[in-house]
Amino acid sequence: MQEAHGKWRFAEVAHIDRLLTDFSIEYANEEAAFVGLQVLPALQVKFESDKFLKYKKGNNFQLPDAKRAIRTKYKRISWETDTDSYKCEEYGLEDLIDDRERQNTDAPMDQDQDTTGTLTKAMLLLHETRVTSLVTSTANVTLNTTLSGTSQWSDYDDSDPFAAIETGIDAVQAATGMRPNTMVMGYAVWAKLKHHPDLLDRIKHTQKGVMTTDLLAALLGLDAVYVSRAVKNSAKEGQTVSLGYVWGKDALLYYRKPGRPTLRSLTFGVTFMSRDWQTERYREETAKSDVFRVSHVVDEKLVAADVAYLIKDAVA
Repeated sequence: MQEAHGKWRFAEVAHIDRLLTDFSIEYANEEAAFVGLQVLPALQVKFESDKFLKYKKGNNFQLPDAKRAIRTKYKRISWETDTDSYKCEEYGLEDLIDDRERQNTDAPMDQDQDTTGTLTKAMLLLHETRVTSLVTSTANVTLNTTLSGTSQWSDYDDSDPFAAIETGIDAVQAATGMRPNTMVMGYAVWAKLKHHPDLLDRIKHTQKGVMTTDLLAALLGLDAVYVSRAVKNSAKEGQTVSLGYVWGKDALLYYRKPGRPTLRSLTFGVTFMSRDWQTERYREETAKSDVFRVSHVVDEKLVAADVAYLIKDAVA
C-alpha cells in the first residue's frame, strides 16, 4: 500500500499470467481420420504366431462331368487346402514425467493424461502408416492400374472415374468370384473426386448435388467408402514441421467380410492382434520419474490380396 494525501490506497498490481483452466490448443489427427482398422480389421488371436487354413481357390469353381449312367459309380471330386501364417510384432512407445515437472505444473495441465494421449496418437499414426504402405503397394495388390494424364480424376473434362472403378470391381469379380464391397482413398483423391462433374450429374436431384461417401457407395453398389485424412510430419526431429497426408493419391477397392472374419470366410486382410492396446505406468526411481508406455502386439497382413484392386495416382 502507499499513502496519498493522508489516505491509504492499494498500489496497482500487474496481472500475473496463469494457464486458463478451460482453454488450450493441441494439434492432432482426429480419430475419424484413421482408416487402418477399416481396411485391415482387428482379429484377436491367442498366440503371437500361428498358422491358418487357406482353401484352394479352385475348389468351388470346378466343372466336373456329373452325368451318371445306370449302375455306374458317381464321379468323385476332392478339395484341397493350404496354410498361411502370421507373426505378431510388438510396437510400443514410452515417455516419462520427472517429479520436478509434476511439482512445477499447474492446472489445467494433466501430465498423465497428456502423456498417455500423445503416445496413443503416435501409435495410431504408426499403425495407419504401416497399413497404408502395405495396401498401396503394387507388389502386394497385383490387380492394379496406374492412371496418368487425362485418365486421372482431377481432369474433369476427359476422365471417367465411374468407368475406372467399375473396371476394378469387374477385375476382382472375374478373378475371384467375389465382388468388392468397400473402397478407401486418401483425402487428396476425395477432394477431387467429390467435385467430378460425371459423379455430380448422377446425384443432381439428391441433396442439392453434394457428393458424400454414402452417396458414392450407393452409386457404386458398395457397403462403404472410407477416406483417410490422417497427416504425418515428414521433417526430422528439430526441423520445421512439414505435414502431409499418410495416404497419398491412391484408391483401393476390396472385399471385406461384414463382421468378424470366421472359418471358411473370405476377406482382404486383417490385423492379427495377440495383445490389444495396453497402457502401462511404472516407476523409474533412478530417473525420479514415472514412465508411461502404450503398446500392442500385432501383424497387419493381407490374407486374400486378390480380392482387391488398387488404383495408383488416381489424381494428379
